[in-house]
Amino acid sequence: MDLYLLENISIILITAVAILLIFNKLKLPSMIGLFLTGIILGQFITSTEIITSMSELGVIFLLFIIGLEFSIEKFSAIKQYAVLGGLMQVVLTTILITIIMYIAHFPLNSSIFMGFLVCFSSTAIVMKLIQKKRLTHSLQGRVTLGILIFQDIAVIIVLLLTPLLGGQSLDMSTLPITLAKLVGLTIIIILGAKWIVPKALHEAARTKNRDLYMLFILFICLGTTYATSLVGISPELGAFIAGLLISNTEYSHQTLGYIQPFQDVFMSIFLISIGLMINVSYFINNILLIIALAVLVLIVKFLATFITGHVLKIPVKTTIAIAILLSQIGEFSFVLATEGMKYGLISEGLFTAFLSMSIITMSATPFLQRITPEIVNLFKKIPYFQIDDELKTIQPTEVLDEELEDHVILVGFGVNGKNLSQACEHYHIPYVIVDVDPLIVEKEKALGLPIIYGSGGSESVLKELKVTSAKCIVIATSDYESTLETVDTARRLNPNIHIIVRTRYLKHVDEVYEAGADEVIPEEFETSIVMFSRVMDYYNKDSEEINDTLESLRADSYNVFRCISPEEIKTSLSERLTDLNIDSIYVTKQKQLNELKFRDYNLTVTSIIRNDKTITGIHPKFELEIDDLVLFTGKPENIEEFLKETFINQEI
Repeated sequence: MDLYLLENISIILITAVAILLIFNKLKLPSMIGLFLTGIILGQFITSTEIITSMSELGVIFLLFIIGLEFSIEKFSAIKQYAVLGGLMQVVLTTILITIIMYIAHFPLNSSIFMGFLVCFSSTAIVMKLIQKKRLTHSLQGRVTLGILIFQDIAVIIVLLLTPLLGGQSLDMSTLPITLAKLVGLTIIIILGAKWIVPKALHEAARTKNRDLYMLFILFICLGTTYATSLVGISPELGAFIAGLLISNTEYSHQTLGYIQPFQDVFMSIFLISIGLMINVSYFINNILLIIALAVLVLIVKFLATFITGHVLKIPVKTTIAIAILLSQIGEFSFVLATEGMKYGLISEGLFTAFLSMSIITMSATPFLQRITPEIVNLFKKIPYFQIDDELKTIQPTEVLDEELEDHVILVGFGVNGKNLSQACEHYHIPYVIVDVDPLIVEKEKALGLPIIYGSGGSESVLKELKVTSAKCIVIATSDYESTLETVDTARRLNPNIHIIVRTRYLKHVDEVYEAGADEVIPEEFETSIVMFSRVMDYYNKDSEEINDTLESLRADSYNVFRCISPEEIKTSLSERLTDLNIDSIYVTKQKQLNELKFRDYNLTVTSIIRNDKTITGIHPKFELEIDDLVLFTGKPENIEEFLKETFINQEI
């Protein structure tokens, strides 16, 4: 391995960690800390080619995620603000900057390009501020989101226009071939988005193999990017198209969870690489000019957004807040600036000045937001403006995305999940469901249930389920590692949420409690308690006495069942001490016992509980009835495989 590369990466990472720790203490944006990391390291690292190549993956993953999160539904809900507001804000900013640059004797094409660079805002910084201030439901949050969505789309268009602004002309002789490639690509994209990709994702998800699914997602992202590059489309646009292929499938939320870590790492490297490109001596020698340009940019963008809000008849106070939020230069502008240098639209000196003033505008945004009330007071002194007293709110448009509050999240939709959903329906308790089985998701979604595909341990999936506003989460999955991951993620995202976990074995109870669960119900010994209650009932014990005994058993964390004497070991099954476990399933369809194929998995049926009776001595053709509880034993791996195949094939 190249030790020089390893040394550089190690230095970059430890420097970034140290700076981000300081920025976290000062409550400053991490993005600025990453810029500063690059600026500092730029004085010591001479070879940056490999780092720059790695950073380009950050841009690809960023645009892939934008495509992934883009949906017609979200866009149509805010189309007025996205189309009209976004168009006005982008066009006004571009025109104002173009005029200023042209007056300063810059060529027209470079002036227009600078207008494009300045018109985009930082999605990362703005959305983080909106979420932190809980402005998502406000008119301010909606309009800001609409304009940012339009800007994200406009970036793709500007990327296509950049070579033309750089003086490259269209070769008419190759136009038929280019058009044929584009038509072919369009057909492939339509077919892929409608049939191929959803079907392939469905098959990948059915395997429940995390590595296979993640590698397939990476192939879609990078493979589509490479394929579009072969027909002359930029890698950035190719990545956006790759995201669109998945965006309207039920697998988009889980995909986002898998891709987000890659995007975070490589985007951090990209921001560091921007800092590496800044000429510190140029910055110091021209500090006053750079600050003046940054202030000019803030004013121009504020005015353009303020005029946009005024035309849309948005209240003045809300318009001011939006204009401040969108006044910085965004991360996409760095991608465009790099492209502009390739085509000679901006010089190296102007590139350095642009990067420097961009970082200043980004750094200023959180501080400007804090003084928004003072800026509003200044406008109150102008008689023309009638300042509203409060930020307005608008009605949410998407039930699953916006209106959920104090709801229950059901992780896993087996027998327990179905019973809980029916109880929630009966008592009019709002709930949402997540399951990793694509067959279950497809079936239940067709019935109108609020269910999505994904793992409960994925942060992006839980955010989609509005875990921060949920009251309770019930985890009823058979995968123990996934259960721990879900508990940890849910507790981290919402410290106040009540977490109830069903675990299969008693030995896991303490560990699940330590992970952050509020209540843990071990299925293994709940089955024992059911059997105990049936025995006591058979001996005509008083029902109140039975209930008191059951409560004492549960309150004692099932210690009675944990303590097994040597004599009992000979006749009882203990998961801790032998290689056999006991398990159970409820019957939901009338059928013969042998249809469940216990023998195929080397499992032994010990008894069947029906109503108030325990039935033993069962033959293979025994007729099962709905709500029978079948108790069986076997090795843990055989039980796991049996339950997996049974639920996939819907055999019970």
